[in-house]
Amino acid sequence: MIGSINGKIIRIDGVTVLIEASGVGYEVDMPVLCMNDFTAGKTVFVYTHHVVREDAQVLYGFNTFEQRALFRELIKINGVGPKMALAVLSTFTVEDFVQTVLAEQSTALEQIPGVGKKTAQRMMVDLKDSIKKFADNTQQVLTPATATTTNTEAFNDAIAALSALGYREADAIKTVKLVLKEHSDFNTQDLIKAALALISKR
Repeated sequence: MIGSINGKIIRIDGVTVLIEASGVGYEVDMPVLCMNDFTAGKTVFVYTHHVVREDAQVLYGFNTFEQRALFRELIKINGVGPKMALAVLSTFTVEDFVQTVLAEQSTALEQIPGVGKKTAQRMMVDLKDSIKKFADNTQQVLTPATATTTNTEAFNDAIAALSALGYREADAIKTVKLVLKEHSDFNTQDLIKAALALISKR
């Protein structure tokens, strides 16, 4: 199985990157967020997940080990195939996805292309235990193990308030998380004010 590729980008076609390594060109499907700084001629290293089917062999590529690990957890879920898993990682960073699942914000997952209410809820249930290992490796994530009951409630209340104001839940989660990183003792009102101030600077 092909576990990684280190080579030069020859062509980018949508989400498919043609990478040449040792004279062989590999077509690799990647999440959009992994390709932000990709350009033809650039040398890259990508972790890969190799899928062998009766009619084709497909390589999926990722910038980090954690992205590939989350991809592998996602495709274990009933109804979630590689394309949907790529869509997840094209919409959320690993950190933001973990935070969304731990905060039980299932509606935020519905913004992922192809993910409806039932699939979003299934992700929440099926990833409940396995997602914890990603949280353990992501210090910025607020988890029940590292957060007090007070700031966990403040976090959820702040997300609900920002969502009511019209902000996307994924953006609200990301912003409130950034505030909590610097001010873990903030109450709900302080979190909302600080998050709005942060958003206004963007």
